[in-house]
Amino acid sequence: MMVKRSSAVRTAGSLGVLVALTGAAAAQSIVATRPNLQPVDGPVSTTLNGTTITNQGLQGVGRLSASTRDFLGDTLGSFSSLAVDLASWRRNGDTYSGTLFTLPDRGYNNPDGGIFSDYAGRLNCFRLSFTPEPNANLPQSTASQRQITLTPDGGLVLTDALGRRFSGFDPGTGTTTQLGAILPAATTGASAGRISLDAEGLARRLDGSFYVSDEYGANVYYFNASGQLQGVLGVPEALRPRTGGQLNFNSINPPDTGRRNNQGFEALALTPDGRSLVTILQSAALQDSTANQQTRLNTRILVYDIAANPVPTAPVREYVLQLPVYRDNGNGQAANRTAAQSEMLALNDTQFLVLARDSNGQGTGNTTPIVYKSVLLVDIAGATNIAGSTFDTTTTPIAPGGTLRPDIRPVQTSEAVNLLNPVQLNRFGMNLDTNPATRTTLSEKIEALGLVPVLSERAPNDYFLLVGNDNDFLTRQGSINGQSYDAGLDNDSVLMAYRLTLPTYVDPLSLAVMKQTAPVVLQGLGSATLGFAASATRGVQDHLSALRRGAGTATPWGQGWGLWVGGDFVFADQPRNGGLALDRTIAQGTVGLDLPLAGPWRAGVAVGGGAGSLSRPGGYRQDHSAYTFSAYGGYYGPDFYAQGIVGGAPDVSLDRIRRPGAYGLTATGRTEGSALALDGEVGVPFRLDQVRLTPFAGITHLVGRVDGFTETGAAGNNVAYQALTVRQTAARFGAEAAFYGFGALIPSVRLAYNLATGPQSSLASVRLASVENSLASAAVTVPFLRDDFVTAGAGLQGAISEQLGWRVDYQAAIGLRSGTAHGVTAGLRYQW
Repeated sequence: MMVKRSSAVRTAGSLGVLVALTGAAAAQSIVATRPNLQPVDGPVSTTLNGTTITNQGLQGVGRLSASTRDFLGDTLGSFSSLAVDLASWRRNGDTYSGTLFTLPDRGYNNPDGGIFSDYAGRLNCFRLSFTPEPNANLPQSTASQRQITLTPDGGLVLTDALGRRFSGFDPGTGTTTQLGAILPAATTGASAGRISLDAEGLARRLDGSFYVSDEYGANVYYFNASGQLQGVLGVPEALRPRTGGQLNFNSINPPDTGRRNNQGFEALALTPDGRSLVTILQSAALQDSTANQQTRLNTRILVYDIAANPVPTAPVREYVLQLPVYRDNGNGQAANRTAAQSEMLALNDTQFLVLARDSNGQGTGNTTPIVYKSVLLVDIAGATNIAGSTFDTTTTPIAPGGTLRPDIRPVQTSEAVNLLNPVQLNRFGMNLDTNPATRTTLSEKIEALGLVPVLSERAPNDYFLLVGNDNDFLTRQGSINGQSYDAGLDNDSVLMAYRLTLPTYVDPLSLAVMKQTAPVVLQGLGSATLGFAASATRGVQDHLSALRRGAGTATPWGQGWGLWVGGDFVFADQPRNGGLALDRTIAQGTVGLDLPLAGPWRAGVAVGGGAGSLSRPGGYRQDHSAYTFSAYGGYYGPDFYAQGIVGGAPDVSLDRIRRPGAYGLTATGRTEGSALALDGEVGVPFRLDQVRLTPFAGITHLVGRVDGFTETGAAGNNVAYQALTVRQTAARFGAEAAFYGFGALIPSVRLAYNLATGPQSSLASVRLASVENSLASAAVTVPFLRDDFVTAGAGLQGAISEQLGWRVDYQAAIGLRSGTAHGVTAGLRYQW
């Protein structure tokens, strides 16, 4: 069964009511007055602004007992937020594995009773194993949540700029200053003066550094990979809690303006390109609402530019998100609560998944029914950017009396994943029952989201959405800092996995790997085409040099008609070629015909064919083959010569292309190309006894084109390459010495300095092939000839008979930055 949704129309279960309210500013908010159930056992799609995403349903669940201890020996506080180390994610058959980092909040606490913990901020680490069971039909039991296994695997303690641990204590009126920011500080016991942290959001960068958002502040902290504080992002004054005009970060007595108590920056995400950090206030600031709970729906999305500075002083973009509202007891009467948001993920730079929920379910200790828990698709395109305006001060609210101003256009939303699906929950031994709630009842605080790829070539845009709860450290066998406690109930840590089809999601690891590896692939393909362009002239050059050396001698290298064959082998061992290590080979055979013209003029044609391969460390490889042609001609006098060659390869086959993709996958492909070469040289021979010395100057212009192609084999990180054109021009200045007096044998040496005068790189466009978003595209620089180089060679030619001559030439191209390439040519010429 497929249920279609759109931003204007939503389908709810028989007990749910979802409507969109529209106002003067085209505002919209979801309203649920009864439990928003979705009893559908099949895919459900939603469309917003032309983007359709599909929820394929619940695939598996995992559970950790509420009594689980973490790496410091404290009760495990589960998932206020989570982040998978994407570089560790692998698929082996039907089973997936990876490293999971989870963020607990401030420890066991009861603000109404004044109970807080001196809880050190930390990240917990788990080894995650997941075997989807989409057709499960399991009994109501904690043993049925067996598809996901979480094995504790250490963790990381967070420290401030001074190397001290954070504290979970309520700061009261306490403050401290670090890194130029006024921050909440504990005032109790040995932790007095330390930063108070109520961690809620986690955004992990690919280099291991990470951001953590805090509700006391509200603040966003930046940590290095070791967990030490590096900086604090600037927050608009409109969101900082002030009482009587003074900063007051306590979580018990509400401030006059700014964030609500325990409603700070709950969500945090990095855009896939790593250039922006996005955070969302859990619900509306005090001045943007009233005392009525349903009026705190107009919250704010803040976007920070972290491309150049990881700790900017202010957001560059800021938007209004209207959260769903609901009736707390689900009896159908008017909404009286706001479904505050608890987590977010960035699909790209304009679309996000945002988790909004009620406060009902396992862990509350009451029998109120669960009414609303959904993941929303949010699109900021077209919304009003209020960053830097008077709305960032405390004097100008965005929603006076809780009603959004008509001149502010909010972001657009649509329900993407409804967690209140009793059919799917029941299949995995879970339920929505609250009268009474059991350990298999859906938890009150669903607060963590993560995305990992399914790694299916047939479904490259499919991802598992990991959804975790915050169990609030609720256990009958608790311990914090060695002190035992009994919370009165056991609230297990639960992780659920849904399968989503996300055509506009830009996987951050795939994007990063594409930007790193695509230039390597293109550099290899371009090198191959230019290599064939060069090989179309190189054998001809050596053949013409042999003719010049043999002119005027009694050898088969003379002025008559001639049929010649040649072999050409190039081996490039270039660890620094364009900054990219490579091994490249081309072997080619050529056959040509010399055409003597009037006087010292000569012309000829040649055809050839060859093949080779290229490999680099890390799993890169390609094979290449081509047929070449060339035509040549020139003036060859006793005291001066001038020659020109035009050649190329009209069809270069580039096969068995292999690229190491993300997630341990290998992308493969094939394409074709073409090559063109122009070469000219002039020289002035001097005869010095038995030595002929010939200074010369020349220029070579090479052009290669690689057709566009799309890889296979790497699922969602297959790359589509647009056509690439590469050019190289090099001028050469050198001299050749030929030695006579050895009968038919003529040895020679040649030395030249090659000046790189053409482009050193080319630009190419690449994109993640299956992704429908511009962020998945990139313009990459493809390096080629990077600097000048020296060529040095030696040759030997002779005669087998009066009509048949032979030659062998070796040449090395040596560059300080490009390494060394070796070439050997050999040939026979029959003259008549």
